Amino acid sequence: MSLRLALHSHAYQPPRGNPRSGVVPVEPGAAPFRDWNERITAECYAPCTSTRLHDDEGRVTAIVNLFERMSFDLGPTLARWLEEHAPIIHDRIVAGDRIGRTAVAHPYHHIILPLASERDALTELRWGMADFRRRFGREPAGMWLPEAAISSTVHALLDAVGISFTIVGPHQISRAPGPGSLGRIAGRNATLVVYDGPTSHALAFGSALGSADALADQLATSASTGLTIAATDLETFGHHHHFSERAVGHLLYEVVADRVMHAGGLEALMTGVARVDVGSLLPSAWSCAHGYERWRSDCGCSTDGSADSHQRWRGPLRSLLEVLSDHANEVYARRGADVFLDPWRARDEYGEVLADRSRWDEFVARHVRPLASQHEASVLLASQEATLASFTSCAWFFADLLRPEAAIVLQEAARSVELLASLGERAPLEAALAYLDAPGVLDGPSGRARGVSNGSAVWDWATRERADMVEPAGSTQLRRWDTMTPVVSLVADLAVHAVAGSVPHAEQAIEVIGLAARAGDQHLYVVAQHTVYDAILGRGRTVPTHLAALGAALGLAVDRVSARHR
Repeated sequence: MSLRLALHSHAYQPPRGNPRSGVVPVEPGAAPFRDWNERITAECYAPCTSTRLHDDEGRVTAIVNLFERMSFDLGPTLARWLEEHAPIIHDRIVAGDRIGRTAVAHPYHHIILPLASERDALTELRWGMADFRRRFGREPAGMWLPEAAISSTVHALLDAVGISFTIVGPHQISRAPGPGSLGRIAGRNATLVVYDGPTSHALAFGSALGSADALADQLATSASTGLTIAATDLETFGHHHHFSERAVGHLLYEVVADRVMHAGGLEALMTGVARVDVGSLLPSAWSCAHGYERWRSDCGCSTDGSADSHQRWRGPLRSLLEVLSDHANEVYARRGADVFLDPWRARDEYGEVLADRSRWDEFVARHVRPLASQHEASVLLASQEATLASFTSCAWFFADLLRPEAAIVLQEAARSVELLASLGERAPLEAALAYLDAPGVLDGPSGRARGVSNGSAVWDWATRERADMVEPAGSTQLRRWDTMTPVVSLVADLAVHAVAGSVPHAEQAIEVIGLAARAGDQHLYVVAQHTVYDAILGRGRTVPTHLAALGAALGLAVDRVSARHR
């Protein structure tokens, strides 16, 4: 068996939209883009769907979609945003899976499943699978767990919903499965794909991304046969480390073939690989050295902290949200008994509606009692979705409580409170907020600077946070991921006509490119380059002279591109 090589990329962003409107506010830190979703799409998601491979002269020899050969998961809340705001990129990601069967599922929200109730964890798994089925058009085989956080209970739930494998780190099991093999636990079906720790760390922090050959060497040191896998955030490629997606492209499309390795989706690569007993699972996640403590205590793991910051607020924040969650669940069970045939089964299957709103009537026919109010059913389920969203892990990840991530989960909790209040149900808000009133919880530079000293002040801050960050009229600083300058847009339009056969348009495009270069303007003609690349690739060796000239002006290695035609 030759070496099988997998790169797994976890694609996720904190939900940034206002829970009421869904609109993502302007985020000044993402300038010149209007928000972080736009910026990361421009720097990472878009380049990964159209990665340029270069020769020694810097010419583009191929434009490849990494999602065809890179294992990945796409968090449903990010996927929803991409589908609405960057549909071209969303569709390329889905197309990559259609070719390579490379996608694995992800729970609907990015919550730490071992800290959730078994019922909530099960709902999250089922909602994530429903989104996967609608988005990718097939049943998921594997699932990435948020922060790779796992427990024996969560592992058993994967079996219960029919997930056949998940990915964990070597520190999350009691003994390693051995080079090239997979892990299993006695009595459980879901396979444990154990990623290579050193290589994954080197990917995340960039030291493995300088050379595709060096990356292949590093992966090959962990196994000479069987399966070896590295895992990291997708945002590593292009966003955290600019242009590093090119190293991944060279690895997956060139180096692997040259070394007679195999790369692709995990489902296929796992076939025939030995499963070895790894003993037991350890309470663990991939970004905390203390199990799950990063999401419930002041364990010392944090990001972006100042010298005098602390995380004593983590436990009280979770307790606050649990009080409101208990209220929402009590109301749902009590009132839902009169609305649904089976309230908790209805909640689990509501994932089909979250994935596709057109399925509401079908859902009502299956789950809502004949004389019950559809409006009440909708409000109860929306409250449950907001309640689950309020435990999104990002709120606890950073050093400071008073950040947008914490504001968003509190806004989700507020949304649930408001929805239930519309049914006449009053939440125990005062009791919940009292958890933040304990001495020392809100001490720190951020609280002092904002004048926030108790739970009510935190709630007021969160529910109004970013509400006034509207997009300034006529702003030239804020742009979408696909915004083009006038010159780049002109060349893109001319390229379309040139591909259709117009020699004058090709000549005009070449002239514009030359004039811009002589004026010292550096432009990335990404769209035009892709248009001409596809046209040359489709024509093979019979490339018209005008198209070859335009391709060369756009930086394509025309001879190499045309030779790729089959």
